[in-house]
Amino acid sequence: MAIVVDAHSDILNDIYPRRLLGERKILENFWIPKMIKGGIDIRILALYSESQFLPELALRRALDLISMLYEEIQSSSKSILCTNFKCLKEATEEKKIGFILGMEGSEPLGSDIQLLRIFYKLGLRVLGLTHTLRTYLADGAPLKKKNKGREGGLTEAGIEFLEEAQKMGILIDVSHLNDSSFWDVIKFKKSPIIASHSNCRSLCHTPRNISDKQIKAIADSGGVIGINSCSLLVQGGTLEDLLNHIDHLANKGGIEHTGLGLDFADYLYKYMTEPEKKTISYEWIKPVDGLSGDEDVPKITEKLSKRGYKPREIDLIMGENFIRLFKEILK
Repeated sequence: MAIVVDAHSDILNDIYPRRLLGERKILENFWIPKMIKGGIDIRILALYSESQFLPELALRRALDLISMLYEEIQSSSKSILCTNFKCLKEATEEKKIGFILGMEGSEPLGSDIQLLRIFYKLGLRVLGLTHTLRTYLADGAPLKKKNKGREGGLTEAGIEFLEEAQKMGILIDVSHLNDSSFWDVIKFKKSPIIASHSNCRSLCHTPRNISDKQIKAIADSGGVIGINSCSLLVQGGTLEDLLNHIDHLANKGGIEHTGLGLDFADYLYKYMTEPEKKTISYEWIKPVDGLSGDEDVPKITEKLSKRGYKPREIDLIMGENFIRLFKEILK
């Protein structure tokens, strides 16, 4: 059985509000059984601050999420927070789920490089410089067209963070960057980068997806692109349509640079404010038809096999490509 890696998950933003209401062991009793059923072995957990926390409370929000995660894992016999490849290997050998801590949007860091070093000590190993908005470090790709000034790329601070993060062994995630920031990352990077949860712009034209040239640039860096299940990023909205994106990634970037970043997020809709619901449709964030959540991940393997992918190729896509990258970067 291949190791399955999901390179992007927002479950921390489901666990936290439930804990505020007094629920405990949500990871152990609710999320891990779903992951086991779906065969997910390793998952990158996103530190994401909703709009009501930005910008002043983003740091506190991120620290609260980390503290909550520590407590949840401490009460779980089936999972472990991993900061290096050795830990990931031990987790899979012991039949535990290995979690990796990522940051989706750098608002908690501001422009303070010292905070990056502190978050590294706390376990941060993946850094996305933006989430749709412009930060002190870079400019983001909006989910839909809106009025804004001239777009920018990486700032001076953004280049400093990029270089320091890669020295530390933190993976840079370009999924939410606008095009200018993306190409700045390509210019200044020193090690492989990932797009943890992005699809193909040529199949579904949105700034959140990546172009064929960007696919090739990530592949040329030695990185991996995780395919995203959100309907907004998949033209047509079915599992077969999502698989078309996998085909396209494999064709343009190579099977060795194609993975999963499923971004199941429909469960977060209930936490959105009414103004947010008016701008973000549930139909956008629900997974494609035929892929309801963690439990359905084995369907991807089955469908890839029917499309003619060889067993070794399927293993690479389902997780081995990200494993290779973790081994290289997460020392």
